[in-house]
Amino acid sequence: MPTLLLLQAALAADAVPSEVVEVSERAAVAPDPLATSAAVTVLLPDERVSASADVGSLVESAAGTNVQRLGGIGDFAAVSIRGASLRQVEVFIDGVPLNPDGADVVNLSELPLGAFQRIEVWRGNAPLSLGAAAIGGAVNLVTRAEPGGRSSLAYGSWDTARAAAYGGGSLGPARGDTPAPTAQAFVEAFHTRSDYAYFADNATLYNLLDDHVVARANNDKLQLSGFARARLPFDATTLGLTLVPLFREEGLAGQANLPTTGARLEVTRNLTVFDGETMGSTWRARVYGWHLFRGEHLRDPDGELDGAARDETNDAHTFGLRGTASWAPRAWLMPSATVSLRRESIDVTDLTLTDDPERARFAGSVALGADLRFWSDRITLSPVLHLSGLDNRSLGETGDSQTATDPNDVPFFGTADPRLGVLVRPLPWLALKGNAGSYLRPPDLVELFGTHGTLEGNSQLLPERGWQFDVGVRAEGPRSWPVRVAGDVSAFWLLSEDRIVWVQNSQKSMTPVNFGRTWVQGVEASATVSAFDLVDSDSALTWQLSRNLTEGSAFANNELPRTPSLALWQSLSIHWRALLRVGYTFSYTAPNYWDAGNLYLSAPRSLHGAFLRSRPGERWPTLELSALNLGDTITEVVPRNPADPDDDARSVAAITDFAGYPLPGRTLLFSASWEL
Repeated sequence: MPTLLLLQAALAADAVPSEVVEVSERAAVAPDPLATSAAVTVLLPDERVSASADVGSLVESAAGTNVQRLGGIGDFAAVSIRGASLRQVEVFIDGVPLNPDGADVVNLSELPLGAFQRIEVWRGNAPLSLGAAAIGGAVNLVTRAEPGGRSSLAYGSWDTARAAAYGGGSLGPARGDTPAPTAQAFVEAFHTRSDYAYFADNATLYNLLDDHVVARANNDKLQLSGFARARLPFDATTLGLTLVPLFREEGLAGQANLPTTGARLEVTRNLTVFDGETMGSTWRARVYGWHLFRGEHLRDPDGELDGAARDETNDAHTFGLRGTASWAPRAWLMPSATVSLRRESIDVTDLTLTDDPERARFAGSVALGADLRFWSDRITLSPVLHLSGLDNRSLGETGDSQTATDPNDVPFFGTADPRLGVLVRPLPWLALKGNAGSYLRPPDLVELFGTHGTLEGNSQLLPERGWQFDVGVRAEGPRSWPVRVAGDVSAFWLLSEDRIVWVQNSQKSMTPVNFGRTWVQGVEASATVSAFDLVDSDSALTWQLSRNLTEGSAFANNELPRTPSLALWQSLSIHWRALLRVGYTFSYTAPNYWDAGNLYLSAPRSLHGAFLRSRPGERWPTLELSALNLGDTITEVVPRNPADPDDDARSVAAITDFAGYPLPGRTLLFSASWEL
């Protein structure tokens, strides 16, 4: 696990570093997958990626990931890594957490892909600079920082429209050796009706007469998002201010067989970050404070979501302070530390009744680690000790019977979790990796007290604990070869105690419960090939086996909900300079259960996509026509009753994702972009 990414250039595998390491690289340098024990994939939204792609689809192209959606373009999307739950994956913007310690699920569709220079997917042990706290890994989105400008327009099926613009540059002249102050800004507007056709069987497996194809209703979306950043350098110190606002208004369309017509959700979010960075000849430090506000207003006047009329707001605040320092006293020793404090709160208000009290708590953590390098930098040991604490005294009364599992019965909570990463580089192009560590994630305030349509909190949840192990190998061919090849293969294991799982009941509502003991193991593989500057190929495959091992449970030996056994991603593009590029994508997701009892089984998903892009000349815009679900696949033939192994009958099922939300058929999108 890297703890000082900015020193990678100075500590290259073939170099014999001096006793004093000069720090000259910026933290913005992308991580080198060969120089870390963690499995990391660096995703670039470059010319190989279609203009129709979003953050979710790009993250899904990494091995070990499973993106769970609630429909089509612009619908809710969240990532699971290596069979971990959605909350066990932390998502960051420029290293600032959107869900610290897995507090809440980050909706990837709220994050515009055009705002980001790259996306880092850390599977297993995340780096110390990201807090090293997540059980399931981390996703770090790095915003654009290049000078110049660009803009784009897109329009397509279901009245889907997107307009975006980016600009960046200097705010004044440089002062001697001090660089000039800089600023960047990005804004995007997105709208879609998303009223595509889908198949519905009316929840009657044995009656084919009421099967029909209908238009998706109440599925429109309007979203305004962006970011603005300013940086002011002073010699070796840089101060910065970043704002990341969002407004989103949408219909909550409901499941395929329980559609809605009037349920609406409005989301307002803003992330404000003040940060400062400074460095010396052998050290570097960053301190930042942030405030994250997220307000949700749910209106369901007819009770279409769960039978209860709702007009409620959820307002969540997180105030945080984090500092990270790295030091290189010797070329073979690089200790580092991260200290974090935060206050998080949630205020759930039913506008038709009285207000609930604000729920708040304080959390803190200290992560201590080091990179120990031996054998001319060919062996790296990365021990980490993660200390975390929780103060529950401000949670307030739960309104439920007080039991031993109630957070109010444990006013203070602390834990120490050790981890170890091992990296062996016997050759410059080959890396052998291994990681092991223990993790803990307390239930967040939404899981404890939140209410949101069909989701209802459970104030009696226990913290979830986990042990994560992985071993892997990465190899890269020389960059000078006309055919450049890189590949990874890893095996992973995740053992969890009291894992928190959102379980769907027969009324289709969901509540979080603790599974006493769960197990996920699997193998992931990826390969990247670029040939003769004409062909680009990216492949990713994930196989995993999940089991509920809770003794005495009716769900013992069942698969974990929403954990597919097999996922495959393939993209291929052929191009001739910048004049023409033709691309193709294919994804497959195996059937997976939606519930703990393994009664509701989704259909397998095999989806094809393609795009054609051209830029006739330097002064011309780049034009693209892209197609999602090229085969217009909206149904699959599946076992009629997966709970009955003796039932050989088959039935037609809708292509759905995440507990019965239908996916759209063929979707076309035309886009044009300009360099300014």
